[in-house]
Amino acid sequence: MTRRLTRELAGLPPPSRWSDPPPLPVLSSPDRRGKVLQLLAAQPWRAWRGSELAPVLGIENVNSFRVQLSPWSHQGRVLGAV
Repeated sequence: MTRRLTRELAGLPPPSRWSDPPPLPVLSSPDRRGKVLQLLAAQPWRAWRGSELAPVLGIENVNSFRVQLSPWSHQGRVLGAV
């Protein structure tokens, strides 16, 4: 329900069950944290996991990336990424 309300408040159309997901934004930030924040801002209704973010960012070692995301989520900088 929260995702639906967030989508409606942002003025976004409901996702179609049978279509492809929306395209990812062009990541222009020079650092990893900035790129993660750009992805989260582009699709605020989506609960990203570390294993989903890693391939988008070109990260091969998912476990070390999850360790890096953990403090960010505890500090409130990144939500729903771990």
